[in-house]
Amino acid sequence: MEEKIKKIINKIFISKVFLAVVFLIVFIFPQNLFSDSWLKVDVPEGSSVWVDTSHWETCAVWVNDGYYKDVVNKRWVDSSYVVSQGYWKTGEYKVWIESKRFDPYTAYRYVDTSHYETRYRDVEVLIPVNFTIFEGTTSYGWSVYSFAARPQGLQLVTYNGEKYVAEKYVIDYRPSRGGWIYAVKWVYIRKYVKVRQYYSVWVSSGYLQAYTAYRLVDSSHWETRTGRYWVDTSYRVQQGYWEEYKDRQWVNTSHYENVKKWVTDGYFTEPIHGEVAVQKNPKYIFTKWHKDSQGNDCSMYLKVSWKLFNPETGMPDTINKIGRLYIYEEVCRYKEKGTDKVEIFNSQVLESSQGSVEASAKFDFAGGIESILHVYLYSTSGASVHVYFSNPINGYRSINIKKEGTASDANKWLGGNDFGKVEF
Repeated sequence: MEEKIKKIINKIFISKVFLAVVFLIVFIFPQNLFSDSWLKVDVPEGSSVWVDTSHWETCAVWVNDGYYKDVVNKRWVDSSYVVSQGYWKTGEYKVWIESKRFDPYTAYRYVDTSHYETRYRDVEVLIPVNFTIFEGTTSYGWSVYSFAARPQGLQLVTYNGEKYVAEKYVIDYRPSRGGWIYAVKWVYIRKYVKVRQYYSVWVSSGYLQAYTAYRLVDSSHWETRTGRYWVDTSYRVQQGYWEEYKDRQWVNTSHYENVKKWVTDGYFTEPIHGEVAVQKNPKYIFTKWHKDSQGNDCSMYLKVSWKLFNPETGMPDTINKIGRLYIYEEVCRYKEKGTDKVEIFNSQVLESSQGSVEASAKFDFAGGIESILHVYLYSTSGASVHVYFSNPINGYRSINIKKEGTASDANKWLGGNDFGKVEF
């Protein structure tokens, strides 16, 4: 009975000690028990991931533009005139006689009779065969000493007047009991045979063909005649003047303008798997207007580590690698003053399936628990992982350096997370 009572007392004591340890851990290290709950990850679901590469592009657009303006021009007004006069005269004069005819002649043209001709040639090709020839033994004798056979490689041989490619094996064995075993095995695998190949050849040919053509013969000429003819002594009087007139002239001001155009683009890629760890220091972040224990402006140190692995084997991913990170915080300011975006890291990194980057940042404005720190990891295949967490920025309302808080409206510091890990 006493033994049972002792066991019960020991169990109660052990339970109390366990509960005490748990409560100590909760009160002393509250963030470690929930180190992963504050870190969130957002990855697309499904067998493939749509990588949106839509973007704005600046392109030059031709703008047709211009205006009319009034201008004064000058133009030449021709007032020239012809004085018609002449007289009749009797005597010789010349007349142009039009005379044309077509004369036949023999011409030649080329008739092309080029064509393809089918020809052939005999060529040697290899065809597969499969038979074996033994020298110095039979197939049974060979099988008895096949353990001593050594390959001699491919050989070009002649058998029954025909060429073959055969694999040669030789047994050159001297048993311990005495004697000498020597045999050769030929395994014929290819045979040279002649086949007829047909092919086409372009043959250029043709001949000149005679035909009757016609050409124009112009025999027009001047003829001298005698009689009464008109002698024209008319002449032209050249004169005129410049006149001014009003006109509307188009001034072309067309030009190129740079405009932004939204290009919808993207592609599908396989999702990536792995884990991301975020280490933050200090736990409670203040604006840069505060001083740390060394008297420096308060800032935040951040280290982001990643490991990519194959979910089926658990081994490191040898195909996908992280090649770029983009880290920024959206500080939700108090009193509805909007959001302040603070860029922390935005750069290419050494491509790797396992690595880390370190960065630091200072904050101008305080923000509540709605302030989110975003971490985007981009793989070389185009997939991405979005890790984020609440990261409030403590301001002037929490200027004490004691953990119990202040006497102002904010009775404790906001935040308090320093390490987290999440799988995706």
